[in-house]
Amino acid sequence: MRNQTRVPERRTGIGTSERDYTATIVPLKTTPDHERAELIRAVVDAYGRLQDSVRRFLLMLADALADVRPGEALASASFDDLLTLLARHAKAVSFGRIVELTEAIDEARSAEARRNVVFSSAFSHDAAALRAAAAMLERLDAVFVGLCVDHVLKAHSRSALASAYPD
Repeated sequence: MRNQTRVPERRTGIGTSERDYTATIVPLKTTPDHERAELIRAVVDAYGRLQDSVRRFLLMLADALADVRPGEALASASFDDLLTLLARHAKAVSFGRIVELTEAIDEARSAEARRNVVFSSAFSHDAAALRAAAAMLERLDAVFVGLCVDHVLKAHSRSALASAYPD
């Protein structure tokens, strides 16, 4: 990656100046293996999306419980703490698919270790291991999103039925 720019003439002292010249910026270390870099990015991004999905799920349940926990507090919480809080909130609201959510939470507890595969010298150069880690994190994210959406849809349908057929 090269970036060329023209540096304008500037005065260096009384009566003297430097002429225009072209500067080229070249990275000292280039990534020779672009596939590996993309796979590492995929793992890190998938983990970030998983964390964000768990946080949104937790905020939705907290809202249902009228728990006014600030988003900043959740942003600084560890992933394991978020999962523990999610399990507690799900039980408190009598979450309909608690067994599936508990299984997803148990599996998500290993997500940080899966993300850390990018730091392991043995696995960070293994494209198949990186692909598997990214796929697992993406699948787990989809499970949490699906459970959350299902809960919201059921809650909305219950409230719509209750308002359509008042007692």
